[in-house]
Amino acid sequence: MDLKQLFGEEWYKALNHVFQTPYWKRIGQEIAKERNIYTVYPEKGSDTLFKAFRTTPLSKVKVVILGQDPYHDGSYDGFAFSNRESLRISPSLKNILKEVEDDIHNGFQLNQSPELERWAEQGVLLINTAHTVRKGDPGSHLEYWKEFTSEVILQLLQQDRPIVWMLWGKKAENAILSMNEKHLALYSPHPSPFSVHTGFFGNKHFSQANKFLEDEQQRSISW
Repeated sequence: MDLKQLFGEEWYKALNHVFQTPYWKRIGQEIAKERNIYTVYPEKGSDTLFKAFRTTPLSKVKVVILGQDPYHDGSYDGFAFSNRESLRISPSLKNILKEVEDDIHNGFQLNQSPELERWAEQGVLLINTAHTVRKGDPGSHLEYWKEFTSEVILQLLQQDRPIVWMLWGKKAENAILSMNEKHLALYSPHPSPFSVHTGFFGNKHFSQANKFLEDEQQRSISW
């Protein structure tokens, strides 16, 4: 796929100035070098690369959920925190879905799919701060993507309409340098098993997001 197909027309237009820079060319060169030495996810030619952008065009974004990087075990399906149905659900995603049950469904246990494309189709942009990763080495490509991710965030912050930002953990929080007051920023610890009991459970981000959207005359998300 060419860049317009990879990102979808709206994101391609918004980020086209980045694609014309030596920096963008350098990312491609660095990732190509990595692929010659290591297994890199998403694998070359995978349709999961930038799938979140194609699925949630810029004008449709209502909520942003920032992850760190694609799952480094190959289970990434194109959306931050999401897992393919056929694979083991990650511990962080289990905790996210549990909070949805407690917050939105009064603790009723649902048979929820680990594939979060259903959220993306409703306007939840599920992106990572890095878009590739070395197998078994989380965070290995963060530096490559830092400038690009900053530009994506800038495009979102400049939108006329208010957007909900779910920022889980210090890394997600630190990715946003300043927040326009028209947006809603929701902060909490990360849903990882290491931090979930320090404030992620009970954060009620999903119901807060829906109330904010409804107050802004936007359709809420069916979590």
